[in-house]
Amino acid sequence: MSFSGSFFVGGSITGDDTDAETVRVPAIVNESVTAGDLLRPIVNGAFGFLEKADDLGVHCVGVATANASAGDSIDLLQFGVGTVNFSHALTDADRGKAVYVSSTAGQASLTAPTASGRAIIRVGFLQNSDGLCLIMPMTIVKFS
Repeated sequence: MSFSGSFFVGGSITGDDTDAETVRVPAIVNESVTAGDLLRPIVNGAFGFLEKADDLGVHCVGVATANASAGDSIDLLQFGVGTVNFSHALTDADRGKAVYVSSTAGQASLTAPTASGRAIIRVGFLQNSDGLCLIMPMTIVKFS
């Protein structure tokens, strides 16, 4: 498997593992997080540089892979397959739908925001009703 620019080339993407099918980086969190929370960078955090993402910001850089307290280091899943926390229940009929950052901090939604001042940040695509997703965050637009 290799990466060419921003395109994934080769390999299969299955499971929730830590092998070459994923991109994980160590990062320090600024607040308590739960495995599956969506995270974004912040400036001048008292304990770290990542906090829970919501649709008021313009970034989501990945998913927390473990529970952690402020100041703890975690592995941040930036690309691959992992479980994401949702602000609503999921069903089998939701498989394949795009996943977006919710207005609830750290949580995902299957509905893109449309309100003024909110950002559409696609996290990836849902694989099953347990919240397993193909993670590949991308900011699409911020409404003014």
